[in-house]
Amino acid sequence: MKLKIIYLGIFIFIFSLFLYADIVYTSSINAVNIWLKNVFPFLFIMFILSDILINLNFDKIFKNAIPLVIILSLLSGAPSNAYIISNLVKQKKLDSLTANYTLLFTYFANPLFMYNIFRQMFSLNITLKLILIHYLSNMLIYLLYFKKVNNKAITNKATINYNLGESIKKSMNNLIMILGTITFYMVVTNIIQAFFKLNSNGTLLIKSLLEVTQGLNYLKDLKLSIKLKQIWASFFISFAGLAIHSQVKTILNEEKLDYKYFLKGRILQGLISLLLTIIT
Repeated sequence: MKLKIIYLGIFIFIFSLFLYADIVYTSSINAVNIWLKNVFPFLFIMFILSDILINLNFDKIFKNAIPLVIILSLLSGAPSNAYIISNLVKQKKLDSLTANYTLLFTYFANPLFMYNIFRQMFSLNITLKLILIHYLSNMLIYLLYFKKVNNKAITNKATINYNLGESIKKSMNNLIMILGTITFYMVVTNIIQAFFKLNSNGTLLIKSLLEVTQGLNYLKDLKLSIKLKQIWASFFISFAGLAIHSQVKTILNEEKLDYKYFLKGRILQGLISLLLTIIT
């Protein structure tokens, strides 16, 4: 019965692709533009650099590999934390348990993306406050699970084995996967919006839940109070859309890491960010 429902849903979706062909085309073009402007410029170089640093055993300058994950994830943004953690596990510089717990508190939206999108809605002070809350929420989650990750990293004496071509190939493979995910969720979102003729609130919820970039872009044009916009933006930038979750799950599957830790971390981070935004 469950499979029949899934098959029915797929056939309805295929029919919708023909029914809303113009929406599919526009959504796909918009997805490519988002990828080119907001994803590729930031993640391509950072994926390569993180791969190089891991292969050059840069983590040796720290007590364990976790600070490296935090620093690189903070600079580049999602889903780089999953990519870096997966690479560290592959190189036996993190054990699987530590890697899973590290997924809880190393999700960071790209700082330039946050600054640009928030500045279109808020003053400089509010923008900086929301970015700080995003970082602080991760720190609080780390403190909650400190004992789970402390001193559990593996000290690995791997030999230096660096290959620029291989790093570029891995980076491009992951970026193409990210492009496909963004495109899929953007098409689905806009078809749902058109099919059910959602009002502005329903459209905002669907867009934010499925692909956070389009959700925030939609939010900035709505006539809501500044405080409500802050609360909405803070929660969803920390929870991340299902597009990010799908990207992370795909990357983690390569090393059989547990996606549930990432999901739990984003729920916690979203709720913490929500609370901090309400009280500030």
